[in-house]
Amino acid sequence: MKSWRSVGVGALVSAAVLGFSSGQAMAASRAHPFIYFATTDPFLQPGEAPTRNDVTLLGGPFARDTAGSAIHLFNVDYTKNYLVGVTYGRDVYNLGSGFQLGGVVGVALRFGEDDDTSGEIWTGVRLRHQGLVIGNVVISPAFTAGFSAVTGETQIEKERELRYNGDASFLGFLGPELSFRWGGAPNLEVTWQLHHRSGAGETFGNMGEGSNANTIGIRYRF
Repeated sequence: MKSWRSVGVGALVSAAVLGFSSGQAMAASRAHPFIYFATTDPFLQPGEAPTRNDVTLLGGPFARDTAGSAIHLFNVDYTKNYLVGVTYGRDVYNLGSGFQLGGVVGVALRFGEDDDTSGEIWTGVRLRHQGLVIGNVVISPAFTAGFSAVTGETQIEKERELRYNGDASFLGFLGPELSFRWGGAPNLEVTWQLHHRSGAGETFGNMGEGSNANTIGIRYRF
């Protein structure tokens, strides 16, 4: 009888533990709806510090279109000239409501059928949001604004230099971006960014439009 009593007590204890664990899991699943805007990192584990740094490998083709057309991704007049680069970013200030303010610096090679190989370096201020959570996927927007310098102009930039009677070696940089992250690999992101060099209405280099490249990247957050 004692052994049966021990088994019964053990079963009750196990059931209580399982019930408590299940209750916690159900409570966690009810903590957020299926779709919502995150104000903190939705994949952060209890006691875990948020990531503040990221490194991105990116690349993509240049487009003949202006930024307003190139941002559509499809039905874009792409060239056989490309940009391949790497960026380092860091979140510096938590602005609240899911917004993070930080900075980015990047370097890239530019090359292709029409272009001599040249180098580019850019840096800027980045504003990003924790994003829209859809189940176990997060889609996060970001925008970078800064400056870009190159060692040599692409063919498109040379043509626009003639049009504006300008100099595209040092221009403004704008980078609208979307990143996609999955809960199964929370430190990795797939990114899209429009890499836009511009004279900002002849503010830099007496230029208007500089060049545009649609880039796809892989980002590691740490």
